Amino acid sequence: MSGDTFARRLQPAEVSLKQAQSISQSMFRKKKKLYCIIDDTLIKKFFSLYMQGAGMFFDTKIGRQIMAYRLVIGMISDGKFAIPFDCAYLFSKELTDELDDKFPSKEDIAKAFVLTAMKLFPNAKLIICADGLYATEDFIRWVKENNFAAEMRMHSNRVVIYQGEKIALKKLLQKKGMHPKGRKMARTITATWYGMELEITIVRRIDKRGNESIVFQCATYKASPKEHVKAYDARWYIEKCIRTTKQKLGLQDCFSRSLKTQHSHVAAVLLAYSLAQLHMKMYKLKNTEQAIRQLKEKNIGDIISRFTPIDQIFG
Repeated sequence: MSGDTFARRLQPAEVSLKQAQSISQSMFRKKKKLYCIIDDTLIKKFFSLYMQGAGMFFDTKIGRQIMAYRLVIGMISDGKFAIPFDCAYLFSKELTDELDDKFPSKEDIAKAFVLTAMKLFPNAKLIICADGLYATEDFIRWVKENNFAAEMRMHSNRVVIYQGEKIALKKLLQKKGMHPKGRKMARTITATWYGMELEITIVRRIDKRGNESIVFQCATYKASPKEHVKAYDARWYIEKCIRTTKQKLGLQDCFSRSLKTQHSHVAAVLLAYSLAQLHMKMYKLKNTEQAIRQLKEKNIGDIISRFTPIDQIFG
C-alpha cells in the first residue's frame, strides 16, 4: 500500500501507548521492584526540510549537526524484560525561539514519565534510571522532595561537598582509598550537592579490551555499591530497545510531514516492540530480535490470531 494509505490506517499515538502500558501492567503485575528508565535518541530525518517539528541536533556518533527529531522514551523493566510506556519530543532551540508556546523541558518530560509509571504501578518500588543529561539540580531536587528513588550518571566535573570540603568528583580519586582496586569494582560515599545529600558511587569499569575507566553515579537512596551499579545497569534495556526499533522495526522510516503522523508511527513501533517482548517471554526466547524474526515468518492470519486474545487486556 502507499505511504498515505498506511498513514491513514495508523491508530492514534495515545491508543498505541495505552496498549503498551496495559501490556506492561499485565507482565509486571506481581513484581515488587521495577525500574523506570528514561533516555533519549535522535530519529534522523536528513531530508526533513518540510517535516513539522524537526530541527538541528548534534549527533555525537558522527560529530556534527543533523536534521532530526529528538525522542525521549520512558520504559518499565523488571531487570529481565522491558516495555516502553511513553514517549515525547524535545525541540531544537532555533524552533522554540521562533514560537511563543512553552514547550516542556527534559526535566518536565522526565517528571511526567515518572508520575505515569507511579500510576501504573502504585504498589511496586520504582527506581528511576537515567543518564547524566537528567542529573540536574531541578530534577534531582524534585525526586528528593517526592521521596522517589533514583540512580543517575553524574559528570566528573560536578563539585560536591565531602567531609566539609568542596571538591570535584574526579578529584575524589586522589584521596586515599577512594579508587576501587583489585576485586573491588565500586565504592559509595555520601556527599552534598546544592544542599542535597546524595549517595555518590565511584564505579570502575573494564571493557572487552581490558581498558579501565572510572564513572560516577549519584543516587537519592542508600544501598550497597553493588546494588547501585546494578540499578544503573538497567539502563541497558532502553539502549537495546532503541537499537532494535531502529534496525528491525523501522523507527526512522516515516516520511510524513505531519508531526502527529510521525508521533503515531513512533508509538506504533514502540507497541510492536512491546508485543515482541511479550512473545519473547511467553515462548522463552533468548532476545527480542529472535521474537521479531519468528513473528515476521508468520502470515498475517497467524499474527492476528496470535495477538487478538491480548485485546482482552485492553478492555
